[in-house]
Amino acid sequence: MNSVDDLIQALTPSMVNDLRRALELSKFPDGRTVSPEQKEMMLEAIIRYEALHVPVESRTGYVDKGASNCDVPQPFTDRIPTRESDDD
Repeated sequence: MNSVDDLIQALTPSMVNDLRRALELSKFPDGRTVSPEQKEMMLEAIIRYEALHVPVESRTGYVDKGASNCDVPQPFTDRIPTRESDDD
């Protein structure tokens, strides 16, 4: 393998699941601790793999904004006036 892209292409779904599990537990199957640098690389590999092989709605971190039923305040309309505000 000559590049990170080659490595990502070589990953299998099973390998990606193993990476996810190591991230969740912060340790490898043999009990060794996953370092912060390793976590960062694993997460990047998972995200890059998913970008190539997984539908958007099934990817790590996906948020379906259309299905949300929470009320998000609108900027400048739902704020509490203060003395510094021009809305007083």
